[in-house]
Amino acid sequence: MKKLQLYKILIYAGLITILTMVIKYLLNLTGLEFIGQTSLQNGVISSAIFVLGFFLSAIIADYKESEKIPSEFAATTEDMYEDARHLQKIYSGFSLEIFRKNLIDILDAFREGTRKRRHDIRYEINELHLTFIEMEKAGVPANYIIKLKTQQGQLLKSLFRVNYIQKIKFVPSVTILAQSIIVLVVAMLLFTNIDPFFGGLIVTGIITFILVYMQMLIKVISVPFQPAGSTKDDVSLFLLHETKIHIKK
Repeated sequence: MKKLQLYKILIYAGLITILTMVIKYLLNLTGLEFIGQTSLQNGVISSAIFVLGFFLSAIIADYKESEKIPSEFAATTEDMYEDARHLQKIYSGFSLEIFRKNLIDILDAFREGTRKRRHDIRYEINELHLTFIEMEKAGVPANYIIKLKTQQGQLLKSLFRVNYIQKIKFVPSVTILAQSIIVLVVAMLLFTNIDPFFGGLIVTGIITFILVYMQMLIKVISVPFQPAGSTKDDVSLFLLHETKIHIKK
């Protein structure tokens, strides 16, 4: 099952390609290929692949940014805990245990929030204000508290960025254009009388596979944090788990 998930896009694209080639064969038998073969088809296919490639490169930029967010989130959380741990040795008037529990809850909520309950983690992060108030009463210097509050803001910033990437599609009109291009190009290939036929059938299958694979890849990576186990292309959150273990110890 796990191997099938790894090749999920490949399998779906292959099945659609086979179906397209079968339809192409049936259209040839019934004589419904009414479009003559010209050099214009080459230009249309090249333009379609160029547009999809440009669209894919823009989506990958957000995906690469999403890969950085878990490491930044984990590093900020661990740094906050280490600062609080050292401050507690000097200013014991605040509860380090509560602060540590809040950070662990934030890490757990972020792992779940990127995929399901995106709003719960916001409240967990804001709960850190209670510890900051205790620190002020305990006499912790203001510059240390300001640093922790700044890091709290960085956690919120990372959360909001993830939520935005997860929810908002990259220029919806461009998405519709890309899907329309694929449908039109495949339809053109189906109704084009390519000679020799079997050579044209293979070329039709190859082009269809490339276009469909690119479209499915765009759909997957446009949502970097997929539900756990649904795909092998989602951004890994293993650093959050390792940070959680460190804070617990």
